[in-house]
Amino acid sequence: MRVVEPVQRSRLYQQVVASVCQLIRQGQLQPGQRLPPERELAEQLQVGRSSLREALRALEISGIVESRQGGGTYVRDFFEDGVLSPLALVLEASDDLTGDLWEVRIMIEPPIAARAAVRATLDEARAIQHLVARQAALVDCLNGHEEFLSLDRELHIAIARAARNEVAVRVVQLMKQLLQESRRHFVTSLERRMQALASHERICAALQARDPHAARAAMLQHLQDVEVRILGGIFEDTIRTLPG
Repeated sequence: MRVVEPVQRSRLYQQVVASVCQLIRQGQLQPGQRLPPERELAEQLQVGRSSLREALRALEISGIVESRQGGGTYVRDFFEDGVLSPLALVLEASDDLTGDLWEVRIMIEPPIAARAAVRATLDEARAIQHLVARQAALVDCLNGHEEFLSLDRELHIAIARAARNEVAVRVVQLMKQLLQESRRHFVTSLERRMQALASHERICAALQARDPHAARAAMLQHLQDVEVRILGGIFEDTIRTLPG
């Protein structure tokens, strides 16, 4: 089984947690499947067995894997799309709420998008499409970063409003406000803006098509993609602080 690229030196157990979660999301580890033996998995990830054991303990406490009598660690078999949030696991031992906020977003925003696909008025669907078009005009603008982010917030709130649920609107507004205070999640490079725009266009297309399943899937994929980029930024920041 092809696992993942070897992880870096810092925060090793956190990176192992994220790697195992990604394997499950990608279907390389199936619900009910036994993880490779400890020695083999440690070699594949090129980490020490102590770091691996720490990661497996965190995964077990979080209900993602389980140790069974007679030996072996297995992926739990009750997962649905969007259950896993490696970012929340990585940050759970810190005071940073980004992981918890992202986990809540993954739980609530895909169903909100599905409802918006069914309930949005024609004017609301057009307004959402207009927000995405404005982002497209800014995607390669050197000085358009803050406006691009502002439109991102407007877009997610507009989708919540189109779902016809005032509580959902307020929750999304609160989450966006809290996440704004954490600069880690911000879209910075041209490549990341283009990725975000492509995701928003897929969500918008599903809303225009009145397809709740596609809207839910597009929103879930968007949030998971951003989560992966946040994790990458966290690990890169940590690696830059290492001596030598």
